[in-house]
Amino acid sequence: MRHSPNVSKELLEFCLKEQYEWTPATLEFLPLGLDYSSAVYLVVSEQETDYYLLKVTSRPLYEPQYRVPRYLGEQGITAVVAPISTKSGALWTCLEDWTVVVYPFIKGDSSFDGMSAEQWNKLGTTLQHIHRIPLPPEGLQSLRQETFDTTEYARWIRTFEDQLGRFEGGSPLDRTLHASWVAHRMTIHAKLAELVELAGTLQSRKIPHVICHADLHPANVIRDQAGEVFVIDWDEVMLAPKERDFIFVSHPHDQAFFQGYGAVEVDEQVLSYYRLERVLQDLIECARNVWMMDELGEETKAEALKLFQAVLAAEETAK
Repeated sequence: MRHSPNVSKELLEFCLKEQYEWTPATLEFLPLGLDYSSAVYLVVSEQETDYYLLKVTSRPLYEPQYRVPRYLGEQGITAVVAPISTKSGALWTCLEDWTVVVYPFIKGDSSFDGMSAEQWNKLGTTLQHIHRIPLPPEGLQSLRQETFDTTEYARWIRTFEDQLGRFEGGSPLDRTLHASWVAHRMTIHAKLAELVELAGTLQSRKIPHVICHADLHPANVIRDQAGEVFVIDWDEVMLAPKERDFIFVSHPHDQAFFQGYGAVEVDEQVLSYYRLERVLQDLIECARNVWMMDELGEETKAEALKLFQAVLAAEETAK
C-alpha cells in the first residue's frame, strides 16, 4: 500500500504493547507494495537496537500464510521469514477489522535484476529445500490446493466485457483503460482460451504437489548486505506443482538457479499454464483497480493502468 491506511498509530502502538509487550521508539509507515488491502510499518524497539516489520491487512484470514513459514523455519530453512509470536504464542492478532502480524525486519534490496549468480544459486537451494519438506500430520488442513480451475478468470473477463458494453464517459483513466482493452481484446481472449485448454489437459493428469510460495515475484525476495537471500510474504502459499514457484525464473538467471535447485525435470506444460495464469491475474487485478475500486486514489489507479498496458505490451512483443 502506497498510502497510510485508516488505522491510527496510537492503536497500533497499543496493540504492540498489549500483544507483544513492546513500547516502540519508532513506528513508521512504509509506502511499499502493490497490495492495496495491506500496509507495512517499520518498528524500532525502545532501546533502538531491534528492528521489526509490522503488517496490517484487511484481507480475510488465511492461517497457512503464517503457519507455513513458521513450520518451514522450524525445519531449519532460515531463508524463510516467519512471524514473531505474540506474548501468548499466537502468530497474528486482530485489531478492529485488521489482522496484525510482526516479522523480523530484513534490511536489503528486492530486485531480481540486482541478484548475483551466487544469490540465484542460494534461492534455488532454498526452493529445493522447501519443495522437499513434507506437510505436518495436522494443523494445515486449510492449505489451498491447486485444481487448475479457470472459472474465476473467465467470470471476470465476462464481467469486464459486460461493463465495456455499457461504458459511457468516465474519467480519463477509465477511458484509457477502455481503449486499451478494446485494442487488445483479441489477445486477452486468446490468453484465456489457451489457459482454459491447458487447464483441461492438466486436470486429467496426476501431477505431484509440494509446498509452494506461489507468489515468488521480485518484491518477495530480499537480499541483505551480507549477500543472504530471504523469502517473504507467504500470503498465497499452497500445495501445487513445483513449477508454480518457477514463473519468474528465466534467462540469464535460470542456470544459476537450477544449479542450486539441483537436477530436476521441469514440466513445460505446467509452467506455461502458470505463466499464462499470471498474465491474466495481473490484467484482471489492474482492471478491477481502475474500474471498480472507488476508494483508490488517482495515483494508485494510474499505476494499475500503467501495469495493465505494460503486461499487454510484453505479451504482444513475445508473439
